[in-house]
Amino acid sequence: MKKLFLTALFGLIVNFGLAQNITFGLKGGAVFNTDKGQVWKDATSNIYKKDGKASAGFQAGALLRVSLTGLYIQPELLYSQFKNEYEYQNVKANVTKKRLDIPVNVGKRFLGIGHIQAGPVFSYYFDDKISLKDAYRAKQDEFNVGFQVGTGVEISRLLLDLRYEFGFGKTTSKFIQDGTQFTTQNRPQMLNLSLAYLF
Repeated sequence: MKKLFLTALFGLIVNFGLAQNITFGLKGGAVFNTDKGQVWKDATSNIYKKDGKASAGFQAGALLRVSLTGLYIQPELLYSQFKNEYEYQNVKANVTKKRLDIPVNVGKRFLGIGHIQAGPVFSYYFDDKISLKDAYRAKQDEFNVGFQVGTGVEISRLLLDLRYEFGFGKTTSKFIQDGTQFTTQNRPQMLNLSLAYLF
């Protein structure tokens, strides 16, 4: 799956790199994770499931904008990081998720400064960490597909975007501490506020 993901990424970059009317940009911003997530100790029993708390994070990366007649296509490569906070039987822990995102949005400008956009986002989760001492990750889901919809303003070469993202599936991670297994589960739901500069 990793090789397939990286091959698709390379093909996307090459294909857009050969197109005309391309603008390159850098972007960064805040990720407001709105999914609380769930945790439980015994993976075979959902009785002990408990909700967590969502926490904000950040993202940064690059984008390409391919201008078409009346529309544009905007693929991006972003590093995103956010976390969830859990408390289970008086034990508190944070799970930090790190992922590479490839949103591919189709957008349209209006009134000279505004735009709307929507499209899929492909995510590769490469590192989930839990803050419990001596705990280690035993297994994690690596891939997920979601959808983004958003709006923004464009002033000269600056882009300000606000997007809502939701995942089509849930991601699960399993951690082990002293022989005890903790399982966390999330469905990506977040608001992304970013600022980009086009060269």
